[in-house]
Amino acid sequence: MKFSYNGMTTAGEVSSGSVSAVDHDAAIAKLQKKGIYITDIRESASTADKGKLSGDALEQLAAIFPVKNSQKIFFFRQFALMIRSGLSVTEGLNILRGIQKGRMRMIIDDLSDQISAGRSFSQALEKYEAIFSPLALHMIRSAEASGELEPALVRIADFMERQAETKSQLISAMTYPAVVLLMTIGIFIFLMTTVIPKFAAFFEKTGRTPPPEMLQMMGISHFLQHSWWLIVLLLVTLSVAITVIYKNPKGRLWIDLFLLKTPLIGTMISANSMSQITWGLSSMLQSGISVVQSLKIVSSLINNQMIARDISRAAEDILQGGDMGSSFRKPHIEGLIQEMTLVGERTGNMVQVMKDAGKFYEERVRSITKALAGAMEPISMLLIGGVVGYVYFGFFKSMFAVSG
Repeated sequence: MKFSYNGMTTAGEVSSGSVSAVDHDAAIAKLQKKGIYITDIRESASTADKGKLSGDALEQLAAIFPVKNSQKIFFFRQFALMIRSGLSVTEGLNILRGIQKGRMRMIIDDLSDQISAGRSFSQALEKYEAIFSPLALHMIRSAEASGELEPALVRIADFMERQAETKSQLISAMTYPAVVLLMTIGIFIFLMTTVIPKFAAFFEKTGRTPPPEMLQMMGISHFLQHSWWLIVLLLVTLSVAITVIYKNPKGRLWIDLFLLKTPLIGTMISANSMSQITWGLSSMLQSGISVVQSLKIVSSLINNQMIARDISRAAEDILQGGDMGSSFRKPHIEGLIQEMTLVGERTGNMVQVMKDAGKFYEERVRSITKALAGAMEPISMLLIGGVVGYVYFGFFKSMFAVSG
């Protein structure tokens, strides 16, 4: 809601303008925080801007787009800096509001209004749990209780940065093979629909029978030119079937298990998940969150449901009285994590042990990414060379057949 106001500053100067707030009282509280004493305040009447979007309309349009991960990291890191500098939560949020744009700016504005109305920072964030993740919400709630909000915000930003970096590495590793595959398919379709039909017309004029290799390619060419819709139908059907299976809990478990068993890809997924588990646990345990609660939150962060299920079961085992080391002995939790958990329990230094394990798995993800990228180069050469070579082999054999 937007309110128009008239008032006076502490210096005795007349002040008027508008302010956004959730209600009348929140608007007054927000203005008083700025040192403006209200003489008159009322809700602004909505007006149409002749053919032009107002600032509010532009902000609402920007709110359609999701909040970028970089915006969230910047928010937590800069907010931590302001808290460290001695600013209050509302003062820090008001400064950040002027820096951010789009939906993030509107969220910060709403957070400021809620806090001005008497809610705590963690309570205000509950409305945006889906955007900032349960991990951030629980760490901030625990930090407020212990009075250590600033280090908790830094840990959240660090964790999100590591997640973003790992995701970027995985995307980079998968982009190259995807591009190569698309190029190979494109080259094959081009040759089959452009080059081969000319050969087919040539042999038809000469009346000679093409060699077997050329006959095969002519058959493929004819199929691609006249029955291409069958391929499109098959791809659409396959996509819909995979989507339906993936949305079903049992189906998703089956797909995630298949991915874990896939060479190299399964190793990458496992290493990435172990990295998330270790860094997530170290961050939350350091913030004072219980082991069981930390494991439940971590399980919600893991994309692979087979691994997430094992983490949830480990939390249930601990809740029933089991120790952390034995509870982690699950099929899809790697042996190193199991052993390091035992070490952490025995030494009483679980946070540092998890950090060390996290560093190891970060490096392992990088190594696997480099290995995958390195392996794809010769594979791509063989793939493209094989397609082009097959066509040229049929071409030269056809030339020899005609000349003979």
